[in-house]
Amino acid sequence: MAERLDYPHGVSALDSDLLRPQLAAIHLLRSGDRLALVDTGTSHSLPAVLDSIAALGLTPDHVDWVVLTHIHLDHAGGVGLLMQSLPTATLVCHPRGLRHLVDPSRLWQSATVVYGEEEMRRSYGELVNGPAERARPSHDEMVLELAGRPLRLID
Repeated sequence: MAERLDYPHGVSALDSDLLRPQLAAIHLLRSGDRLALVDTGTSHSLPAVLDSIAALGLTPDHVDWVVLTHIHLDHAGGVGLLMQSLPTATLVCHPRGLRHLVDPSRLWQSATVVYGEEEMRRSYGELVNGPAERARPSHDEMVLELAGRPLRLID
């Protein structure tokens, strides 16, 4: 299982195991029995995220928000696959990036030109469409509620 560090105030950092330990993190924010995830890592990160949710004594139904800081594949490549496992979560991302998460085909194609098909699969796994019906564009100073805990997004 990937290393998870728990900090005060319901904040945990989960190592996404991208290429080497401690290169990239997925953050879990907890308020009561509700969770928000900040970034998803790659599709390879999915088991570690689900294991961490369970280790906190929660289930995927407890995740309300998946918030992406940006759409680089090391931070957001696993969003479509993860959202399939989080049936009640809402995806939030900058409006310019959101379309690439709902349909990642152009993102995959452009990155494959740089890295090649084999490296893309090794590093990032499979890109799956995110659910358009559960996706919302973010905006500067947007506030998400997490069980009474406000999460302010700064663009």
